[in-house]
Amino acid sequence: MLPREEILGLLSSLGVDLPPKTKLPDVELDKRLSKALDGAQYLSRVAPTLPFDPAIYSSWIRGKSNKTLVEAMRRHNVGEATMVDANQRKGMDSPFPALYSNAFMDLRETLPAIGHACDKGMVPIVLQDKGEMSGICMRVLEVRKFDDQTPILIVVFQHDVKDNLSPGSFAWISSYVSSGSGSPLVTITATVQEQHLLLRILNNNKKRLSSSYKPKRAPTESSFSLSFLIPVGPLGAQDMAKLNANNGCSICGEPAKQKCSRCGAVRYCDAVCQKEDWKSHRPLCSGWQGAKWQGITFILADLQVAGHYALRISRFDNVQHNDMGLRMERAKDNQGPPENTHGTTPFIVKIQVNSSQALGPAHTILPSNARDDGSNILIYDQRRTIDVIVLRAPEASEEEAAPFDAVTALVREKGDRGIKAFCWAIRTGEWTLDICLDRLPDWQKW
Repeated sequence: MLPREEILGLLSSLGVDLPPKTKLPDVELDKRLSKALDGAQYLSRVAPTLPFDPAIYSSWIRGKSNKTLVEAMRRHNVGEATMVDANQRKGMDSPFPALYSNAFMDLRETLPAIGHACDKGMVPIVLQDKGEMSGICMRVLEVRKFDDQTPILIVVFQHDVKDNLSPGSFAWISSYVSSGSGSPLVTITATVQEQHLLLRILNNNKKRLSSSYKPKRAPTESSFSLSFLIPVGPLGAQDMAKLNANNGCSICGEPAKQKCSRCGAVRYCDAVCQKEDWKSHRPLCSGWQGAKWQGITFILADLQVAGHYALRISRFDNVQHNDMGLRMERAKDNQGPPENTHGTTPFIVKIQVNSSQALGPAHTILPSNARDDGSNILIYDQRRTIDVIVLRAPEASEEEAAPFDAVTALVREKGDRGIKAFCWAIRTGEWTLDICLDRLPDWQKW
């Protein structure tokens, strides 16, 4: 098991940011990392009942229906595709983190690189960091496919650390360096942290192969482990919501039993965590004292409205796995409330008023004869773990419409072009939010 701090760092690279002082035991954090990597492989969507025998699946042969492996090993969501397109049109650099700064993003670049090596032939591969502190010897034995979009790279691998090269790895490397077989070693640079993620995937996946499956391997690979790799991409909305869930103390995640007596907005499990949080909470606490909060009720963006299905394309929708089609199917069913990933801790939301001037989806999400009538507003957080619509009933009394009108007035008066604004919010129930009307956060870049 990796050190606790390293597991938290790897989870963060996948977009799973737990409370800084979480009291989750090491074993639970380790399980959460494995679950996150399973979600990133979309195993539940593409894999059969596990374990499985790859021999029953067709070989991946590039043809009219199959892409190159370098292409097929890539996964991205709508949000990423939109960011890349917007940056290209503006002549800007890639919006993604620089290479070797985010272990998970590095892994997502390494898998297509392995696919690229396979496109040239089943060549031996060595992944190692620049300081050669850690390395993985690997060879792809064959490539099968779950479907035309999802290749299965059957691999043998062995991991070594600096100054401790195993006899098996030494013999394996020597066989390619000295044989003149025409299969030169392909070297891929991978940070130690990235290798930890790749090894976790390989070690978990090797248990998912049927014991009856025994592909042919080279004599020097007898000590290597057998496993498989499939495409990896960003976590979907449901996985993100579950893995980021914090329904308790804002510091450790334990059940919250008290709240800050000054602002009443942040909750803690005990006085120890509250004292620990005071330095970072103090600036916000002063601003929230005496703040005015407005309760508001919402509906899911995918619920049936006025005889139509409002299909909201989420930034988390995966382009390669028909997420948008699946969302359309789900839109036909009554859904429960979105999961509460924030607990009772305040978080920032973006509020966008129905308007034809809006660049985003707020003016198209629901059918409306008058685009600028402000009859609905869209509210969502940065990760879209909550992504909801608030409606103003056309025949509502002034008293009934007061919550909606108060929030709309805030956006009209203090927002950008009177269309959108960032606000503090607190989840108060399954279908309710409290919006802070007089303490706005700094403008966000999302």
